[in-house]
Amino acid sequence: MRPSNEDLERIVYPLTRIAEGMRRAQARNFDPTKIAILREAGIKGKVRPSEIASDLELHQSSIARSTRVLEDAGHVNVDPDPDDRRSCLISLTDAGWEEVRRLTALGLDRFADFLESWDAEEVRQFGSLLTKFEESIAATKAREATPGGRRWQKKGKS
Repeated sequence: MRPSNEDLERIVYPLTRIAEGMRRAQARNFDPTKIAILREAGIKGKVRPSEIASDLELHQSSIARSTRVLEDAGHVNVDPDPDDRRSCLISLTDAGWEEVRRLTALGLDRFADFLESWDAEEVRQFGSLLTKFEESIAATKAREATPGGRRWQKKGKS
């Protein structure tokens, strides 16, 4: 069943304002691409720049520039990919893990401030609904994804 437009607006408008506010705050205080690289390397262990670019829907040159800065700061190691010598693998250093922990603590403290007046059950329910929403987005994107390859490669396959 499709939700009513009124119900959708009660979700979409606040989410849009929240996302914009978070983007502005993050850009003021942190480089979002660097944070994303640290997060992806923390989650995946060793990750190719192309994989990060694809996951974040960013151009590979943005990932390359930010990775160099993170490497110079001692937050990541960049090693040749043994399976593909044209690529590399990004992984966190001890300093990188420390930076991830520091940024995570800052973010969690900020969200704790936002939710200070909520009771524990409201926080859990909100978290569950956000997770469900995120899963719905991923499922919709997967259904709508077009098969890879160039247009000329697909001719005659339908």
